[in-house]
Amino acid sequence: MKKTGIIIAILLVITGCLIYSYMYQEHRNILKENAEYSISSSQLYEEFYNSYELANKKFINTVVEFHGTLSQLDNEYIIIHPKIVCKLDSNFSTENLILGDSLLLKGRCIGFDDLFMEVKMDNVSFMKR
Repeated sequence: MKKTGIIIAILLVITGCLIYSYMYQEHRNILKENAEYSISSSQLYEEFYNSYELANKKFINTVVEFHGTLSQLDNEYIIIHPKIVCKLDSNFSTENLILGDSLLLKGRCIGFDDLFMEVKMDNVSFMKR
């Protein structure tokens, strides 16, 4: 009876440790990850525009390095021509950017907004200006 109690206690501790390690994993650091794709902003947009389902399978939740021209900017967001909406990583700001700048960016693709016809990216960082 005493051995059964010890075994159950050990199993509960192990289960608790596994649940804790699963629930409190390290956050993904997009800046340190290698890009799975290197593409122009026009090509990225066209892939989603022409074949939404295939582009979703290919790009969603992947790190993409892309280059394009800055067409709009806000404090937290920038828009790269032709409609790549980028939420900047918290370490980067838009204060030194000028409309028309050619940028090399890296971020995580989170989807395509078919209402506004925009590709959505987050955790975007500047690779090169």
